[in-house]
Amino acid sequence: MSKRPHNNDDDDDDDDYMSDKILAAAAQASAPQLLNPRRRLPPPPPSIPTEKSRHLIEKEQREQGLSTAITSDNKGFQLLKKMGYKEGSKLGPNQSKGLIEPISIKIHPSRSGLGEENEKKEKIRIKEEIKNKFNRQIQSTYQDHLKQKYYLKRLHIDIAKCQSICERFDREKLNLEENILWKKNKQDEEDDDEEEQSGNDDQSNMENQLKTLTNYLRDTHLYCIWCGQTFETLDELQNICPGNERDLH
Repeated sequence: MSKRPHNNDDDDDDDDYMSDKILAAAAQASAPQLLNPRRRLPPPPPSIPTEKSRHLIEKEQREQGLSTAITSDNKGFQLLKKMGYKEGSKLGPNQSKGLIEPISIKIHPSRSGLGEENEKKEKIRIKEEIKNKFNRQIQSTYQDHLKQKYYLKRLHIDIAKCQSICERFDREKLNLEENILWKKNKQDEEDDDEEEQSGNDDQSNMENQLKTLTNYLRDTHLYCIWCGQTFETLDELQNICPGNERDLH
């Protein structure tokens, strides 16, 4: 049985199934619009020209009219020319302050009265002014509260410091076991703690108490709480120390 000769030239002429030509043809044949014609997208609808609104037409015509200068055929221009007006010159008796361009117009968009817009602006201004004033008062009140709180706290600290120094000097120099100026029982300490927490301290009583303590230290022990030192003589205390107040130091 004879074998059929194998022709290599015919194989070379046939395209490979993975070639670009075969793949492109397969992709085109399997496209959705070709497989199912109903799935083709409809063409966009023709654009319908929209009519301009009345306000837009009025605005365009107004801008066109305002941008167009009047011609010499205009009746008003002819009347001005008869009265001595020359084109390009200024209107008015004083040429240095006259007008070359006409006065611009301002369109009132709403149907309200001419003074309503100014009235609304004035109401808004008054509300803002009241609001700012109220905020300033709140801020000032809060700052005053903080200052008062700090001042009372400083009075507490100064009184406690004076009582501690007064007790130490009385025990060391005068051999005193107790003194009404610095002697405090537990009930008084509890009351002072409650007053400090509540913030209802009597400021004048505290100031008087501090003044009494500082005067006692100066007169008895020649000590100034504000200078922080003990002097040898009363004359030295009076000459060197500026006074018995914190602000003087």
